[in-house]
Amino acid sequence: MLSRRRISLLLLCPLLACCQKTDLVGEPAEAGATEVPETIVGTGMGSRSMPFTVTDVWRCDLADDVPVWVVGYVVGTAPRAMGNAVFAADADNQSNILLAADSLCSDAELCIPVELASVKNRELFSLPSNVRLFRHCLLLKAFPRKYLNRKGLRNVSEGLWLDGFDIASIAPSEWGTISL
Repeated sequence: MLSRRRISLLLLCPLLACCQKTDLVGEPAEAGATEVPETIVGTGMGSRSMPFTVTDVWRCDLADDVPVWVVGYVVGTAPRAMGNAVFAADADNQSNILLAADSLCSDAELCIPVELASVKNRELFSLPSNVRLFRHCLLLKAFPRKYLNRKGLRNVSEGLWLDGFDIASIAPSEWGTISL
């Protein structure tokens, strides 16, 4: 199962050419300005080119004083508690998002919550502000800390939507045939 996920992420590499970097420091980039990131070559190191997966975050004991890169799918939100999780595009909670390893996940136990504390983060990553990106892949840099009484991410400093890749409508066997 783990190697299947790694293969899946490796197949995402050709898709990164259509990604847009969202830099949270300073002024927003000009409309249409994009930066091609370094290629994601695998997972498990917490770096931009080898980000942690959602599974890595909730299974491992990560140091909470160093920001790490994590990749996952935005599948919902959790208003005030994980027990209130909503797995729908029309969720109205802007304070957090739920990341999962599977874009079709609807089980809060398999998700990690991501705090969106600043107004800028809420505009860039919350579901109400990005309804069209529901179930899309997101690469985030944040601190792995307890949030909503479980392992999660706080203090997001950078993010990258893997825009144009909708895993919910494509069978895993077809990932390598996608042309954007």
